[in-house]
Formats: sequence, structure tokens, C-alpha cells
Amino acid sequence: MRGGRVTDVMDEVEKYVALERTRTLSEKLELAVKIAAVLIGIYEILFIFNFTYSIYDVVARLGYKISLLRLDFQDKQGEAFVLAMILVIAFLRYPIRDKEKYLKSVQFYDWILIALSLASMFYMFYRFPTYMVFYDVNTYDVIFGLIAIAVVLEATRRTVGWILPAIVLVFLAYGIRDTMFNWNRFVQYLYLDQGIFGIPFYVMTIYVFAFVFFGAFLLRIGVSDYITRFMISLFGPRQGGPAKAAVVSSGLMGTVSGSSVANVLTTGTFTIPLMKKAGYPSETAGAVEPVASTGGQLMPPIMGAAAFIMAQFLGVPYNKLIIAAILPALIYYAGVYIFIDLETKRLGLKGLSRDSFTQLSYFIRKLYILLPIAVITIALVWGIAPHIAAISSLGIAIWVAWISKDEIPGDEKIYVPFVVMAILLMFSGRELSHITAPLLLLLALALIALAFTKRIEFNEKLYISLLFIAFAAFCKFLGLRKEAILLMSGVFGIVFSILIGRVSKTEVGKKMSFATYESMIDAGITSTSVMLAAASAGLIQGVLTMTGLVTSLGYKLIDLTGGYLMLLLIMAMIFSLILGMGVPTTANYVITSLVAAPAVFNAVAGNAVYDALVPGTATATALLAAHFFVFYFGILADLTPPVALAAYAGSALAGSDFWKTAKNSVKYALAGYIGPYIYFTHPEMFLITVQNWDLFMILKVLYYFLASLLVMYMLAVAITGHFGRPLRKEFKAIIGLLGVSGATLHVIPIALGAGALLGLRIYNSRLRGETVEEY
Repeated sequence: MRGGRVTDVMDEVEKYVALERTRTLSEKLELAVKIAAVLIGIYEILFIFNFTYSIYDVVARLGYKISLLRLDFQDKQGEAFVLAMILVIAFLRYPIRDKEKYLKSVQFYDWILIALSLASMFYMFYRFPTYMVFYDVNTYDVIFGLIAIAVVLEATRRTVGWILPAIVLVFLAYGIRDTMFNWNRFVQYLYLDQGIFGIPFYVMTIYVFAFVFFGAFLLRIGVSDYITRFMISLFGPRQGGPAKAAVVSSGLMGTVSGSSVANVLTTGTFTIPLMKKAGYPSETAGAVEPVASTGGQLMPPIMGAAAFIMAQFLGVPYNKLIIAAILPALIYYAGVYIFIDLETKRLGLKGLSRDSFTQLSYFIRKLYILLPIAVITIALVWGIAPHIAAISSLGIAIWVAWISKDEIPGDEKIYVPFVVMAILLMFSGRELSHITAPLLLLLALALIALAFTKRIEFNEKLYISLLFIAFAAFCKFLGLRKEAILLMSGVFGIVFSILIGRVSKTEVGKKMSFATYESMIDAGITSTSVMLAAASAGLIQGVLTMTGLVTSLGYKLIDLTGGYLMLLLIMAMIFSLILGMGVPTTANYVITSLVAAPAVFNAVAGNAVYDALVPGTATATALLAAHFFVFYFGILADLTPPVALAAYAGSALAGSDFWKTAKNSVKYALAGYIGPYIYFTHPEMFLITVQNWDLFMILKVLYYFLASLLVMYMLAVAITGHFGRPLRKEFKAIIGLLGVSGATLHVIPIALGAGALLGLRIYNSRLRGETVEEY
């Protein structure tokens, strides 16, 4: 697998898809961007993830106390530093206009904007501790606050387009008017207290960056290639194999990338040409990949960045949101799979020759490459802090990446059990340290013994394994907390990989060192747009809460819809889809969750099912369901014309007509458009909302799940017009009507729908052998 494959893919695709155009920088300016990106990563690790405290704890247990390691900065200081670097990257890479002359060099006013950005952010860094003591606002605060707002909006305009900044300006104008031009209050709320550094940006720095870093490394080492090729080898020879491989691989890849467009641009370069080779029309091949990729933001454990903001807004732990998202994600992908299966049969397509793919046995042998994804899933569900789960999984990803290199001698069948055992021991609690520390030491000695007996060689695979195991044993001997060990294993894993790669005499070893270093740069650059969108969304949130508009808008929506829940949900859907056409998912969710979600919540107030609190939280079931509702439609905006960025990327790769591709995307993603209504009206499907689990409730949730799948199947049959054979119009209409009415999950339309499909199946079997064009 080639670590640089992702970069090649991006370069190739951008010839066709003008998703963003960045400057071609000189070597010195490119170095400046890389330094800014690396500084983000270093600051995040040292101070935001509290790595320095972990090191202080280690040193203190050894009898030394280094006060410098206790150096600490407040959250907003860290956010100011990160945003300063993000702004530097944005103004260096993104020109003021998408014109050739601006793409060639950095203009003088860009340097002015960079200087203003650094001044306003570092002023915040310097000023905030004093402000927290006296809680006063002075003239300098107002000046630098207004500068900060201005540079954030301009950087956002350059990176994500003009629509989001324009919306922010409307809200800011309202905020200024509402405060009666009280600039002190305006700046205090939007600069010093909330606004730019509100919950959205806080979540980006605390949680999301760690996952971006994790995903960037997995992309660099070729996990994306592995997943895609594995699924193609598994499904390729089957009927419609390439399309089904795209659905499954994109779902798995989406747990890493968290971006629908990025997912299309990576997996789509493999799957779309294969789909066309298998006989799929371009408009179908170009639609399947975007639909599957978009679902990646709905798929646990790593959903879109907005999911982390949702956890913060609702006060619901992220590990609970993962559980809540399981059934909706499964129904979404099942719906897509059903559509693809019926479409394949309608087109009469076959699978590709087994000789076209790498042997399946190779991928099964390399299955341990997915170990980091399994670990991060377990860690998140277990309740380990998301950023610690991501960084610790990054360390494991580094370890298995070295072991997977065929160019370096060493039997992976020997190494993998050591990796698995070491991980299990690392995740054990501190109370078992007296047992786990000696066991880890024994593992290290066993590896050394195997090397001396010539079972394995003294090379990079052995050295990286010994470093990880010895480090874990050392930490266990010191009696450190599990969370501290996991965090440090990830950070030191980065260091181990770079050092071993530097001294390695093999080309692949040097590439691993380079991949580790470059993944930190990729994380900083990749997070630029999402962090700026979050900062801008924070301004909207600030105005809404500062002015009380968040409450009044909700009540106006209720008045406008007459309090009818279904009409309110439809309006929330339309609002979210339209907003999502020009606004990133993160900002879309922030706006709709603050405006539409409370209105939906108030509309069902008084209903015992919705008023009940989610067990273990102080959040009402209705609020959780409402937030998930707008979250889903914000993501589906990437598929919804006329903008449909994911569909646009897919159509470019397939060389197909955009409008036909986008129409197919909406059709194949029907489960995503109908599902949110089902989940809102049947909140038990979120699982965490169930008050008491008993046999009746288990059967009830199982019925809801199976009934939802049947609904998706009926609608897919009606729309594709195929069920073993082509359907006549009246049959399609009947099945479609039963599918729509079945979305209520009422037992009567579900039973009638199941009966209708069964009847058609029996009728079809009787016609077998006869030449019948449609029935």
C-alpha cells in the first residue's frame, strides 16, 4: 500500500473538480504553512490534551519535580493560539479571489491580515487571564475584538465561500442593533466570553483535531486503500460487486475521514471506474459513491464534527451518542444497499472476474490493519475521553503500520499476537498494575528471545514493538492512570516512529517517518476550513443567545406552522437542506439546532414519551431527537441539488451529467431523507432513550428496526420498478403507497406491504420459465 496515494488522488481529482483553489506557494512560504500546522499539533498535544501534566506525573513519581512541566494555559488561551495559526494558514493558502493573478503570490494586504490576525489572537492570549479576574472590558478589548471578528469572517469567506460569512453579518447587524451599539457588551460576548471562542470552536480544539490527526495518519499509511481494495476483492466477483464494495468501504472509510467530499475523492477513484467497468451507467456509478460516502458522517464511532458539538450542546456523553446513532446508520446503509441490489438486477449486471483483484487471503492476513479502528470504537463506547481515545488509537495505528510493511522482514503472525496482548494490558486499570507490568515486561523479553533464536530479525519491526511494550511496562510499574498511559502511548508513538524512520536504512522506514510527520501537517491544514466554520458559527450562536433571539425564533416557527409537528419537521428539514447548500455541516448544525430544534422540542412538550429524560443525563428525549433530526439533514445537503458537493465530486470522477447524478444520489439516499422522521416519531430507536429494557421493549425496538428496513425495501422496489422482473405502473404505485404509509411503522401498512411483496414473489415464481416483460 502506498502512503502517498491520497495526495495523488487529490491532485488528480482537482483537475476535474474545482472544490477549492489554493495558492502555489514558494518553498519558504510552504515551510511557514507547515510550521503553523505543526505548531497547532504541538500545542494541542502539550497543553490542550494535558500531555505536560502526564510527563510531570511520571517525573514526580521518579522523585523529581519540574515546575515548568506544570505550566498551564486556560482553554480560551489555547483556542486563541490555535486560531492564530489557522488564520495564518488560511491567508497564506487562500487568495482574496479565485483569479489566476491572486493564485501566484501572496499580496501585501494578505500580510496585513496575517499581522492583524496574530495581533488580535495573541492579545486574547495575553488578556484573558486578567479578564477572568476583573471581568472588565476596555478600549483595547473592543478594538482587538472587532479586528478578530473581521479577520475570522474574511478567512471563512476565502475557505468555505461567501454564504456563511454573509449569514453571520446579518446576525451581527441584528446583535449590534439589539445592544443599542453598546460595543463593550457586543465584544465582551462575541470575543471574550463566547462568540468566536464558543462551544463550536472549543469542541474543534478539544476533540475534533485529535480525530482529524488520527484520520490523516490512517490516510497517509494507506488504510483507505486497504479498506477499498479489501471490499472490492470481497464483493467484486458478485453481482453488482463494485457498487456494493463502494457502499461498504465508504461506510468504513467514513468512520475515519468524517467528510463526505473527502471520502468521495479517496475511495471514489477506485470504485467509480470499477463500477463503470462492470456495466453501470456513469450517472449511477457517480451517484453510488457520494451516497455511500455521505453516510460516513452518520456512521459511528467517528461521525461528522457536528456530532461532537451535539454532545456538548445536549450535555450527553459522546459514547452515548455513538449508541444512539447505530440503528439509523445501519438503516441508512441497508437502504443504499437495497437500492444498489435492485438497480443491479434491473440492469442485469454481473460481477467482475476474480482475476481482476488481489487475492482475498492477502487482505484477511492484513486484517489487523483495522485494529486502530476497533480500538477507538471500544475506547469511545467504554467512555474514555474522545481525544484520548483518538490519540491512543493513533499510537496503535503507528505500531501496526510498521508491522504491516512487507518490505521489512518479520513474520506478522508472530508480531500481531504481541500487539493484541499489549493493548489489552495497556487498557487494564491501575489496580492491576502489579500484574500487568510484569506481564508486559515478559512480552518484551519474549520478543528479544525470538530475535536471538532467529525467529524474527533485529530490525524496525522489533524495535518499534519493544519501544511500545517497554514504555507501557514502565508506565504500569509507576502506577500511572490508564488514561495517562493511553495518551502518552500515542504521543510517544509519534516520536518512536519518527526516530526509527530517521535511523532506518530502508526506503519504507524513511517513508513511515515522513508519513508520521506529514500527517500532523495534514491535520493542521485539513482542519482549517472546519475550524473557521466553527468560529463563524460561534458568532451566530453568540448573537442568538446574547439577544434572546434563539427563544423568539423558535416560538415564531411554532406560530408559523400552527403547532403541527409534521409541518414543523418538514420546515426544519427544508431549512437545514437549504442552509447546507452553502454552509458547512458544522455551521449548519449549529444554526438549525439553535433555531429549529428548540421549536420542535416545544411542539411536543407535554408528551410523556418526549418529556422523559435520556437515562443518565438531564436531556429530554425530544431534544435529543430534534438535534439528530437537523444533524441528519445538514449532512444530506451534500447530496441535495442544486449544490450537492459530494454528488458533484462523484459526477466529475464518473464523467457523468451532474443533474442526473444528483437525482440518482437523492434516490439512493432515500433512507436518509425518510429515516429522520421515523426516528423522531419512534425515539426508542435511539436506544439510549429507552427507560427500562425488558423483553417487550426489545421486541418493540426489533420490530421498529425490521419494519424500517421493509419500508426502505418497498420504496426501493417502487422507485426502481424491479422485483425479480419489471413491475407494471399500478404495482409500483401500490408498493410505493404502502411504503410511504409504512413509514408510520403502524402494523397494518407494514403487514400489507409484507403481504404484497410476498404475493409478488409467489406470482413471480409461477411465471418463472415464461417470457414476461413486466408484471
